[in-house]
Amino acid sequence: MPSITHFDIYKPAEPCNFTGEKLQETMKKIIGETLSSDGKELNLKGYCVGKNGMTIITRDERVAKVRRLNLGGNRIGDIGVQLLAEAELFSKVNWIELGGNDIGPEGVRHLIRSKFLKKVKSLNLYRNYIKDEGAKIMAKDNELEKIEDLDLAQNEIGDEGIMALALSTKFPELVSIALDNNFASTEGKDDAKVEPNFKKLQSLNL
Repeated sequence: MPSITHFDIYKPAEPCNFTGEKLQETMKKIIGETLSSDGKELNLKGYCVGKNGMTIITRDERVAKVRRLNLGGNRIGDIGVQLLAEAELFSKVNWIELGGNDIGPEGVRHLIRSKFLKKVKSLNLYRNYIKDEGAKIMAKDNELEKIEDLDLAQNEIGDEGIMALALSTKFPELVSIALDNNFASTEGKDDAKVEPNFKKLQSLNL
């Protein structure tokens, strides 16, 4: 009979709805199993940690060395993003995946004003609900000025939001942006392409 690893036995149930001791125990195990041996990468993709799980993750001292943080598909919502943005333990992170997390404009506002995520160079927010409002907030108020690679695909962003980003001066290091599968018109995309902020990019996906 083949040996069974601890991970095979422990298939994490969705902790999104867990609370109290059950939540703490589950998250402690999940972090232990998904944190790389050198402590520099935390891959929680698809674990459904939810906003409750984020309250545990953002206080766990084991994450203090993390550079790459994958939170894709975890239903953390705006509250979870706020917890992330306010987590000093993640101040070394330079790569963040936040796709499929029910994030709206308010979550974006917390994220791009974070005092602790200043080193982030790659930010992936695909498949959320940022919409025009969130895109305008990013364009106007972004304080994560080291961002080089930004993915905003599938976020219900229309012409106004895409144009706001095309005109923004808040992304001085940006070299690549993905805005495909949004709600912009062909005319809106054509207009945005020729604006200085988009024209200089190495990669522009509209």
